[in-house]
Amino acid sequence: MAKGEIKEWIIQEFKNGNIRDNWFPMLSVSGVPDYSETVHSIGLNYITEIGRQLDGYIAVSEYPVYSINGRFGHSITREVRPDSIWYNKEDLKPVLVSEFERFENSKAKNDKLREKIENLLIAYHQLGGNLPIILFVYWSHSGIVPKNIEKYISIFDEGFRLPNGTYINGINSFESDYLVFQAVAKGNKEKITINQWIQVK
Repeated sequence: MAKGEIKEWIIQEFKNGNIRDNWFPMLSVSGVPDYSETVHSIGLNYITEIGRQLDGYIAVSEYPVYSINGRFGHSITREVRPDSIWYNKEDLKPVLVSEFERFENSKAKNDKLREKIENLLIAYHQLGGNLPIILFVYWSHSGIVPKNIEKYISIFDEGFRLPNGTYINGINSFESDYLVFQAVAKGNKEKITINQWIQVK
């Protein structure tokens, strides 16, 4: 399946919610308590299930990746464990890496948003630097919109510098694309649903 078809599969699922309704009704219908990592756990498994429902692909959740070819040597100092990675079943090449992250307007959450985007870019390079799609979803309650979100998204194109000074390149736009969505939660801490998935990029 071509990159464009995989992207359309994701976009359409977030729009119509067929897999969400069938496999994760607590996310779309009955609601889930916003406690500890409940929403994060369901959200990342939902994204993984979208990959598993795609014919010819397999998907895993919270799978650590590392550089097997020494691309960055020992310069990367933090563990990278993407929320979801999809692989082509025939050749086991990665086709997508994803993160699902909560957002609230605070410095800590802005820093976390940036860290997750940086981690996706690190994972992208450690998986070979040519996988077709990066998917980043941030979820928030209705009315909460990250300030300067474009600044953080631009990291995918422009790259960033690690604390030790090593520069991590942005994606190869000839080979790869990225999708960014905001998932909007409704309800309260006892029961929230997430049925609005807005494409940001």
